[in-house]
Amino acid sequence: MLPDARFVHLSQYAPLEHLRLSPVLAETVARWSADRQSSAVVIRHQKPYILLGPKDRRLPKLDSAVAWLNELGYPVFMRIGGGSAVLLDEDCLSFAVSQPCRDFTVWEANFRSMAQGVIDGLRNIDIDAGFGRAVGSYCEGPYDLVANGRKIAGIAQAIRGGFALVSGMLLIRQDPQKTTQLLQQFYIRAGSDLVLDPEAVTALMRLPGMHDLTVEAVESALKQGFAGHYRLKQEPLSEEEIQLAQQLMQERELHVAAPIEREGGR
Repeated sequence: MLPDARFVHLSQYAPLEHLRLSPVLAETVARWSADRQSSAVVIRHQKPYILLGPKDRRLPKLDSAVAWLNELGYPVFMRIGGGSAVLLDEDCLSFAVSQPCRDFTVWEANFRSMAQGVIDGLRNIDIDAGFGRAVGSYCEGPYDLVANGRKIAGIAQAIRGGFALVSGMLLIRQDPQKTTQLLQQFYIRAGSDLVLDPEAVTALMRLPGMHDLTVEAVESALKQGFAGHYRLKQEPLSEEEIQLAQQLMQERELHVAAPIEREGGR
């Protein structure tokens, strides 16, 4: 018998005030997993924002680079798991799985078991993906999802507060060239010598035979994939969780007042 899992779905038609909570939604639900000793699955849309990882915190000119992103209209948040800078927007679909956990030795097993629903869901729409490292991709990691040799999803994990949280985003329509260029400029402005390769990343609709793929089709496939591993029981955010998410938004967002460096003295 499949284990039960709470299912939280934030569709593209969700209230704007809920979509804006996307940067901390997975963490909010993961805390529920720890409290209730139960698993949860989240599928969500979002408005555009930048997510940074722990290593990015140590960049020498981080404040200036964050101020530059803010000027472009991107709020910037710190993630609680591993990884580095990514752009999440309407052309991505985010997912997360949480479960009670205090054992750091199951780190690798968590990646493989908790993200398997994503791989299965993609197979339902004839996309053969697997775990791998796309060298040179932004937010490069060994448990990203790769198809045709290129990264199609970034996946990160956090074990803290009694929960394990495996979360990521599927790149459905996002332009890998433009995104990589944006993140490369961020790292340059932040004082990093990291060099990103735009050819290491692709979007699902750029895969062979996927030109007409829709976000709705991926959303449905993803739910079906997770339904093969859990008995999903849809349960929206409670008012208490919305309040917690609002608090976490304030804690996780980077606010800087540093002057913005402008090219050519402008």
